[in-house]
Amino acid sequence: MDVDQEQVQVRFVSRQPEYAINNAAILVPSSFRRYGLSEIVNNLLGHEKPIPFEFFIDEQILKTSIAEYLAANRLSTENTLTIEYVESMLPPTSIAAYQHDDWISSVKGKDGLFLTGSYDGMTRLWNSSGECVTTFQGHSNAVKSVAFAQASEQVIAYSGSLDHSILAWKYSNGTAECLFECKGHKGSVESIAVDPTGEYLASASSDGTVKVWSTSIPAQDETMHESSQSTKQRKTTPKADRKIKSRNTTLEGHVGAVNAVVYDANDANTVYTGGWDHSIRSWDVEQQVNLVTKNCEKVVMDVDYSGLARLIATGHSDNSLRLWDPRTEEGTNVKMTLRGHSGWISSVSWSPSSEYSLCSGSYDGTVRVWDIRSKGPLYTISDDNQENDKVYAVDWNGKHILSGGEDKKLRIYQAQA
Repeated sequence: MDVDQEQVQVRFVSRQPEYAINNAAILVPSSFRRYGLSEIVNNLLGHEKPIPFEFFIDEQILKTSIAEYLAANRLSTENTLTIEYVESMLPPTSIAAYQHDDWISSVKGKDGLFLTGSYDGMTRLWNSSGECVTTFQGHSNAVKSVAFAQASEQVIAYSGSLDHSILAWKYSNGTAECLFECKGHKGSVESIAVDPTGEYLASASSDGTVKVWSTSIPAQDETMHESSQSTKQRKTTPKADRKIKSRNTTLEGHVGAVNAVVYDANDANTVYTGGWDHSIRSWDVEQQVNLVTKNCEKVVMDVDYSGLARLIATGHSDNSLRLWDPRTEEGTNVKMTLRGHSGWISSVSWSPSSEYSLCSGSYDGTVRVWDIRSKGPLYTISDDNQENDKVYAVDWNGKHILSGGEDKKLRIYQAQA
């Protein structure tokens, strides 16, 4: 019999309840690919308007015919295959690119507004029409990280910088204002994050510490408290345009620079951090306790947490993206390693609407979209990046994926998981 006419027993399964069907095995032509399998599933579901599906076998997206998959894995058509199917995510499409004067280190989106931090020391606020609504100026060195306040009628934003400070900003009625400055780090501020309640701000620094600050505006300058026993106490010079905030909770335990901090989306008292000491750490902020430490072989460049998947995603200097379950005990217990990038992974961001989808930005000049039910990238976005300019930041915000890096452009893509 011709191989194209052979049939194979297939059991279709789905984790999406709205697309569940009887999982009894049925005979399917081994020549079928994704589109033929989609047609079968749509018929079984009784859909008048077909929905495109992706198919997975053993956590790998099926990109060939069933026959080719069987041959590549030395399996017989006598094997019964379990094939998982999920509604397809359409390829991300480029919808805008906003030019900057210097490299972009950080990007964030919220309610149709986009926030960027740049190596020119500026924090910029953009609208969806491509207009730079305002430029927040106040840092004396490059901005490394930006964040929006969680909820506010006005636009409240934060920026962390190589100048060791964090600035809080307000934009209202066409006017930009610096609300306060957080002082206390002795090294560059590499990453900042706002807790789910919006009441606290966490900062990770090259000084090896993580600090947690109240987001309330101080009525007057707070006195600096130095933990060092040195007689050379740092003096705070009051600035007329801003209040100084120095009271904070300090989390110590990393050895070397801390590159990333993110809050647990379901618990405002828990933060996750990663750094040059190859560790990912969970912290109880109130108790100032390092709850769990997970170790790996390479530098942790970025960390993000999904409240839907309840997993931590980390980007690394070995070009790999790793997934961790923070609820497990200490040690090296990576849940999954995703490979595909050819450069350091500088930034990771989970989809806010899917427990399976996330994106990553890399020094290889690409942004990749992943479905964690498959170990390979779902899509690779490189645009017109002929020079392979490094991508420093990504953010999956609603139906948009944002990226920024050495090409000095805030790039916005339409994406829906």
